Amino acid sequence: MRTTMSTTHRKLLLKAGLLATAVTVALSGTTSAGADSAPEVTRAVKPAILLVHGAFADASSWDGVATRLRQDGYQVTMAAVGLRGLTDDVAYVHGVLESLPRRTVVVGHSYGGAVISGAATGSTKAAALVYVAAFAPDAGETVQELDQRFGGPTGKITTTRPYPLPTGMPGLPGGIPPVELTIDPAKFRHYFAQDVPEQQAANMADGQRPLALAALLQPAGPPAWKSLPSWYLLTREDRIIPPSGQRQMAERMHARVVERWASHAVTVSQPGTSAEVVEAAARQIHP
Repeated sequence: MRTTMSTTHRKLLLKAGLLATAVTVALSGTTSAGADSAPEVTRAVKPAILLVHGAFADASSWDGVATRLRQDGYQVTMAAVGLRGLTDDVAYVHGVLESLPRRTVVVGHSYGGAVISGAATGSTKAAALVYVAAFAPDAGETVQELDQRFGGPTGKITTTRPYPLPTGMPGLPGGIPPVELTIDPAKFRHYFAQDVPEQQAANMADGQRPLALAALLQPAGPPAWKSLPSWYLLTREDRIIPPSGQRQMAERMHARVVERWASHAVTVSQPGTSAEVVEAAARQIHP
């Protein structure tokens, strides 16, 4: 009886040992696979995308572009720019950019190009710039100066009105009056969005965000396009920033240029085209 129990005991121990070995091997294999796959996960992480809207628009102008980028696996942030002055807008977008978790492709449309040029300067996160039918001022230049140099229509199609400063707030730097501009709704579609469906363009005109005069008159600081790789989506049917002006800005910053037949509102009328250029930039910094 004692011998039988001893034999049974040995068999149980043997089975237990084999089971423990199998569990150890299984766990070891799982840990090893996890460790081996970690670099693959790291390599698969794509850069973040920061979309910055321009004047007379808001972040919703990027809706179609953002949807396509998210579908392709990108983390997208759409900044809500105050349009109260270039200095303030640059500081705000710089803060948004620095809060993002990794390297970022910074994209600006129209006036938003002037904003990203300053916001990405000195940034630890900015990896590339994409200008979409956008202003790209050099240091000391103003958006109004570029608009006039290239024959833009801003002075002819906008209306101005004063806005009250909060009680106790000092006047704007440089004596710039607190005045904001909007595009005459009757002229909005013809100049800004002629390839956008009529009703949609009417909604854009009625919902446009006013631009403070300070945004046009405050000079730009050192631009990030002098140190970061840049792309430019040039819109050949643009009636806000004439194509010849866009080409001059793109050439002086040595941007990679993509040209399309589109209006100034290309992010709305051709969101797929806009997304393609952004993704081209993203692939170059993260092949």
